[in-house]
Order: sequence, then structure tokens, then C-alpha cells
Amino acid sequence: MTHLVEHLEQYLGPISVAWTNDADGDRAHAQIVRFDDGPLDVVVAYSTLGLSRYALDVPGMAPIRIELLMMVRRGHFERYVPSVMQQIAEEMIHEGRAPFRGEVIGPRGLLDPDTKLEAFLLYSPYYQPDEFAVCEDANGPIIIAMLLPLFLEEANFAGTHGWEALESLLAEHDPNVDDWLRPPLPVHGS
Repeated sequence: MTHLVEHLEQYLGPISVAWTNDADGDRAHAQIVRFDDGPLDVVVAYSTLGLSRYALDVPGMAPIRIELLMMVRRGHFERYVPSVMQQIAEEMIHEGRAPFRGEVIGPRGLLDPDTKLEAFLLYSPYYQPDEFAVCEDANGPIIIAMLLPLFLEEANFAGTHGWEALESLLAEHDPNVDDWLRPPLPVHGS
């Protein structure tokens, strides 16, 4: 785990806070950690830490080890990020399955009462260099996957047109995916 912490801190800055218990006060299978002093001044990074202790199935692939990453505008919507990430990690462990790149998680209702975001796209880390996406340790590779928050219409678009079509819209419009107040992508005319 030490090498993973070093890997994360190399790209995201030092860990500033860690949550080890779930909302009921029970010890969680994976911690959620926050990085306040990363390379982007207005963005705070959150990551699971310990999810990679579990080898998770991915349809059509060998089991993988994975950690989840989420980037959020500093001071906005952070109150729900640790519990949302912890819920997703616990579900993955319970099911013994990891989502695959491009899979939509949700929609499950509003991620925060002050935003219209309802789902996530499992994606490659958006702001970090390519070498951040995999941490090599003594037990093999650990994939670092980003949770990109989506509006209901974006999640539905990915479901009907495929995540590659959503990826094209992301590339074309280049939204601030860490901003939970961003406007939705124009998926209706696509």
C-alpha cells in the first residue's frame, strides 16, 4: 500500500484527510482520502485507498485491481463525495466486479441536492498525465479510474449511443468535469 500512496501523492499532493468508517460508523473495506494541494488550484481530489486489495472481475477480462478517483471544485459539493465514493467501492467489493472503462454507474438520483448530476462515467484520469493511470506495485498493476459525474441525459445518451459517442462530446466541448454546476453536454442534437 505504501507504493500506492506514494504514487497518488506524487500526482495529487499529500493526503490531507482520510475517512476509514462508513456512514454507520463501521470500518469500511476501503478508505476515502482527500488531496487538497494538488496541481490544480481550484480542484480537490478524492481517491479510494484499499479497494485494490480486492481482485475484481471485469466481463471478458482477467480480474483487476482498481482505485477510484474523483475531482471536485474546491468548496463545492464536497460534503457528499466521500460517502458516494465509499458506496460505489463497497458495491464493487460486495459484487466482486469492477466497472469497465466507459461504463455508466447510475443514474441513482441527485448526487447532491444542489446539482442535477445523477450518474458517473468510469473513465481514464482526465487531468493527470498518462503514467498516473496505472500504479505498478509488487502484486501487479493497480488501475486508477476516474469517476466523471454525469447528468441524466448524458447517462442516457451513453446508454443509447455508446460511451465513445459521449467521449467525443467531452472532447468537442471540453467541459470542466470537476464543476458540478457545469451545463449539460448538448446530447439531444447528437
